[in-house]
Amino acid sequence: MKRQSVLVGAIILAVGGLIAKIVGALYKIPLTNILGTNGMGLYYLVFPLYSLLLVLISSGVSLAVSRLVSMERNNHNKFNEQKIFKVALVLVFVVSLLFALLLVVFSEQIAILQGNINAKVGYFAIAPSICFASVIAVVRGYFQGQENMIPSLVNNVLEQIVKLVAGLVLANLFLYKGITFAVFGAILGVTISEFCALIFIVVHYMVYKKQYIYKIEIPKTPNLTNFEAFKKIASYASPATLSAIILPITGFLDSFLIINILTNAGFSSLQATNLYGISNGIVNTLINLPVLLCGSLATAIVPNLSGIYAQNNEKEVKFKTSFFIKITWIIALPCFLVFLIYAPDIISILYSHGLSDLVIDEFTFAYKLLMLSSVSILYYAFLQTFTSILQSINKPIVPFFAMICGLVVRMLFIFILVGNPKINIFGVTLSNLIFLSVACIINLIYIKKHVQLSFSFSKILVAPISAAVISGSIMYVLRFALINCNIWLYCVISAGVGLISYVALIILFKSFNVQETQVFKHKNILNKT
Repeated sequence: MKRQSVLVGAIILAVGGLIAKIVGALYKIPLTNILGTNGMGLYYLVFPLYSLLLVLISSGVSLAVSRLVSMERNNHNKFNEQKIFKVALVLVFVVSLLFALLLVVFSEQIAILQGNINAKVGYFAIAPSICFASVIAVVRGYFQGQENMIPSLVNNVLEQIVKLVAGLVLANLFLYKGITFAVFGAILGVTISEFCALIFIVVHYMVYKKQYIYKIEIPKTPNLTNFEAFKKIASYASPATLSAIILPITGFLDSFLIINILTNAGFSSLQATNLYGISNGIVNTLINLPVLLCGSLATAIVPNLSGIYAQNNEKEVKFKTSFFIKITWIIALPCFLVFLIYAPDIISILYSHGLSDLVIDEFTFAYKLLMLSSVSILYYAFLQTFTSILQSINKPIVPFFAMICGLVVRMLFIFILVGNPKINIFGVTLSNLIFLSVACIINLIYIKKHVQLSFSFSKILVAPISAAVISGSIMYVLRFALINCNIWLYCVISAGVGLISYVALIILFKSFNVQETQVFKHKNILNKT
């Protein structure tokens, strides 16, 4: 059996996640054309609570399983690996089943609180998926603990493909009964996709388990009882869950607040739902694509940096921390530029058939929101990297504290800004930027306190920003020079030339020193066990 190195594992997760996101984004284009922005608003009322429950139930447990299985693997204790895995499975299944039942029982009350009673049918459709997705998360954690990322990649892609097919077919099938039932069909497609993904990964585990053989050695740790395994899982899962829960909480709170605040500000219920659908269903979906690229880097940071930190290698921790922050900045900058400059084109290419101006000018709202939200790409990238760094240096509670502070500030600005009719839905994006900046600043302060960062001012700021300004200007000029050509043609040519020039300028300005360039030349691709 082969186990992937940190670099290869991160690339596999990034590729799988990127393919899944692209398929997911492509899915939402025809779905938006079927449901319209009102239907998409209704569709997205369901998912904040669903995402919050998944994070509560399984995100921390999945991470705990990954870390504990990896530790027991290094200790040659296969019994404990299986014990931890089985206890975690039972734990998440029981808890997820309880939450699924509660969601069905209180679906109508939740929908009323969110401002649209029609959302209750979506909760019926999504409830079984809570059990399926929670179990999948634990199995993925087990495979990641074995340093085998392939099941996660295939599982992600399979899940999105089935969702695309089942969701669109069922949405069309139920459309004749009205938008509410079409939304029910689309959400039912999500549950079907999770069920298929569960079947795949369980079968893969059963096959993998039979082939899982490594050199027999005396275990370095005593065998765990069920209770001891539970305590270990809980101790690792708790801080991870606290950090992971904040972003779903913000979405969950928004699903209750935004439509009601907009309605109180003078918008009709239909207008408010449409605006919420544009913000959450279109803009956030697009912003998540570049954020995923930076998230794959954050995934690689934890195992890489924590191993160095455990060895008390302060010099290497200082170097790697500085390097990770720098490369996050350099990757995020061109992503920000593309979304800022090409926002109208992106919306036009992807969503023009699903947008109208009967209730509000949906196209204008969508591209202006996307332009403003492009700034958040930088903040999200740094937030993920800072969180991973702090987890690696045994400060996992700091990101939670930082995000709580940011969330409090965000909620204050949500009421102030969204409640202003002139700012309306743009207040959500502005509040997000404030929230992210507060969290990033607090995290960076703690990182600087515990790690002596080594930055060259010219290489971390002057060189990347100069490269971004020049390449962004090239994109902007070429876009307008070719504006009379086919929209795909002028976007691909101008963006392609701009991005190539950005990479060339990063190299020309020597943004990376000799030691940092060695990281890119790492040749240890696969390690055999």
